[in-house]
Amino acid sequence: MAVPATETPAFGNASRPSALDDLLAHRTVEDFLARLARGGFASAADLYLTDGARENDVDQMLEESASGDRTLLKATLTDFGAVPASGYEARAELQWSGTDESSPVTQTMVLHLVYERGLWLIDDISLDEAQPQEVSPPPTAQKSPRRASSPPPEGRLVFQVSSGGAIYRINADGSGLRRLTDGLDPAWSPDGTRIALTRWRNPWGVYLTQADGSGEERVVDGQRLKEVAWSPDGDRIAFTLNRGSSEPIKVCFFGFCFTIPPFSAAQLWVADLDSGDYLSLPLDDQAVHSPTWSPDGSRIAYAGQRGLAWIDLDSMETGRFAGSAWDGSPAYSPSGRQLAFMGRVHDRWDIFVMNADGSGRRQLTHSDPRLDDPPDNVAPAWSPDGSQIAFLSDRDGRWRIYVMQADGSDPRAMFGDELDGLGLSYDWASERVLSWTE
Repeated sequence: MAVPATETPAFGNASRPSALDDLLAHRTVEDFLARLARGGFASAADLYLTDGARENDVDQMLEESASGDRTLLKATLTDFGAVPASGYEARAELQWSGTDESSPVTQTMVLHLVYERGLWLIDDISLDEAQPQEVSPPPTAQKSPRRASSPPPEGRLVFQVSSGGAIYRINADGSGLRRLTDGLDPAWSPDGTRIALTRWRNPWGVYLTQADGSGEERVVDGQRLKEVAWSPDGDRIAFTLNRGSSEPIKVCFFGFCFTIPPFSAAQLWVADLDSGDYLSLPLDDQAVHSPTWSPDGSRIAYAGQRGLAWIDLDSMETGRFAGSAWDGSPAYSPSGRQLAFMGRVHDRWDIFVMNADGSGRRQLTHSDPRLDDPPDNVAPAWSPDGSQIAFLSDRDGRWRIYVMQADGSDPRAMFGDELDGLGLSYDWASERVLSWTE
């Protein structure tokens, strides 16, 4: 199944873009405008302009447009569509404060998008003359506070915006946000030099990229592959092969509602990156998700149809951890002494830890069960030194990346509201949202 690097076909080779292309290009424009509205002209240019646009000084034009006394109040997408055999064109209305608070002005921005390096990027921007308009400036957004007592996190994270959506890299201190590619379930290699991911569009398969998103290589050719996990030595990868999937279901019982993740029939495979050999692991479960390799390389733990389970890679002996059939998304700690995972508590999902032998189960996140819509906490990922756990939570009304100490203390939004413009989501498909390395 191993193949050489394969370039994803650009829209220019087709008569009409796919629905996924529409979504990805639209998200590029939405996030670009959101960053402009927050004053992030430089970051918007760094993330979403093509090399050609920078050579034509489009980034300088953006910076100059924001110079002077005026401030951008709002950037609203007004039109978006495909341009045959070319790409996409979008129109936006920019509302500026003007030279004083009583004279706001509007300006039309036209953006042209092309397919470059596996991404929909902005290749050209034009701005018309600003026109006076009577508008009221919107309220200024407030940033989420951070606790001064929290130790500063270290390392780098890679995360997906949604299943099949954009994949980003960011430093744990919030700096260096960079869009890399698109796909599912990104995972750092043990040495932090490569990223594995899968893609559910042509050409389907498992891909490896360098840490900066360059050098993309398809190493496994196959459809419906998910949840890549690296062996500790970086020579092998485990992944699931999905045979079919249902949709997530919301169930309510005596006023308590919770989401049941989709059920899918899947197999767990291991690929040797050097030899190209593949092995289908003999498991009792028909539903297999979220493989995680023990740091000593002897076991793979996973989420099965009856809860968390494991397989010994030498003897092929299998076993199950005590707990609930709802337990999922296991992740070995860097020391191998613990497993973090998510489990259902009444009408919500929370993060737990237990010892590697299944003992000492302990709940780390908690929410008030009296709330009409209690928040969910999902998809745990350990820090490289094992002192902290990152996870996804909607406790603030939207999905954000959170971090807490390994004992569950001091939970806080890892990046405040800085990533809100990306539109993070959780699709209840056992996805690995984020991965953390040194």
